[in-house]
Amino acid sequence: MTNKRNFGLDLIRALAITGVFLGHGITSLGSLSDGVELFFVLSGFLIGRIYFRSRRDNSFSLGQFWISRWWRTLPPYLAALGIIALAEHWIPSNPVNWSYLFFLQTFTGIKGFGPSWSLCVEEHFYLALPLLAIAMERLIGKRHFIWLLPVAFFIPTLFRLGWMWHVGGLSHMPHEWYRMSQFHCDGLIAGVYLAYLIVERPEWFQRVRRPALILAPLAFLVAIVTPFLQGTILFESTQSLVVAIGFASWLRLAYEISWNPASVAGRLVQKIVRGIALASYSIYLLHTVGMSDLHILLHSWHRGAARSLFILSTTLVVCIVFYFIFERTSIRTRDRYLTWRTTQRTRQEVTV
Repeated sequence: MTNKRNFGLDLIRALAITGVFLGHGITSLGSLSDGVELFFVLSGFLIGRIYFRSRRDNSFSLGQFWISRWWRTLPPYLAALGIIALAEHWIPSNPVNWSYLFFLQTFTGIKGFGPSWSLCVEEHFYLALPLLAIAMERLIGKRHFIWLLPVAFFIPTLFRLGWMWHVGGLSHMPHEWYRMSQFHCDGLIAGVYLAYLIVERPEWFQRVRRPALILAPLAFLVAIVTPFLQGTILFESTQSLVVAIGFASWLRLAYEISWNPASVAGRLVQKIVRGIALASYSIYLLHTVGMSDLHILLHSWHRGAARSLFILSTTLVVCIVFYFIFERTSIRTRDRYLTWRTTQRTRQEVTV
């Protein structure tokens, strides 16, 4: 684990996956699973920063952009799918089908592997982002992204409202409609906007720090009003937007957090945070199937803290092992390939 990593972003990622893990594992902490929304903002920021930096130094390649993203995300995802499909033969609980191979399950229906809905949203966004960004650059110029991205941030809300009107109200919306990519990319767009600011308008990135302090509590406000407004058109159409603003503010504030502890205990905490952040994708991929299968296998155990702790800790160990076997291997082979590609390109330029 290298110190070049941004500790504030690692902290955000660790908080997000911890919330999702505990929210899915402990019923009374179910509201913590909203950490998925925080992942969207973080993913949008990271992928947006890669895009804008590469466009700025003229190193962008559409093919390489997609290869980099898919080599990073697809091998662990496909490995998790294989494990889930294999486990289904002995412990029926998380059925998957062909649509999961192409991230279509949010449209065809999610029958198992529930967390995969957010992976669909992200993968669809990775596919669309460079195409839309390049098109907009050519039409209006990159400098206009300063106002274009905030406008685009409200498009998912308009989609939600427009579709509700089209089908005749909230009660007529398709089952789990909210998880479809076009209705749930607010956080990703908010993250891309922050990425644009830090790369192209760093002075603006500094300016939004004070508004971020004011807007950060919005993430908690939604949780407070949910019992009163859930099921209303107002709430269902704006919830994701408001949460995205709150979590984007969190990311902006966290970005400046740096920590170089001198004590052994402090360094241990730092390593734990970074370790959880590094393994967050693997944890997200396998935690629900691990928990559900262990619940079935241990059905004869009396319910209680000991059983829950065993299920949570065993699931976490399995996810970490998965990280070292599949995800880290995917990252390392991807990085070697990209390094080789860069070397080849440099040699060609020198030759020319």
